[in-house]
Amino acid sequence: MALSKRQSSRLATLLAAMAGEEVPEPYFSLAASEGLISRLYSGSVSLTPKGLDEKNRLCTLAGLNIKYISELRRSREK
Repeated sequence: MALSKRQSSRLATLLAAMAGEEVPEPYFSLAASEGLISRLYSGSVSLTPKGLDEKNRLCTLAGLNIKYISELRRSREK
């Protein structure tokens, strides 16, 4: 199943935040207003728990398996 244009844009924003890349302001503002990402005191961007869930949902829909190392560790501990 292909992602819609909005879903693709949202996933790209979340993946950019995950990778520590610069997130353009319009995309940052939209994702922050939806509670998916936040700016840390250091100025970097981080996914919120809601953003992490959304990233996992969109990756599943797109047939991708992209995880933080901490997510991999948690799944191994279970």
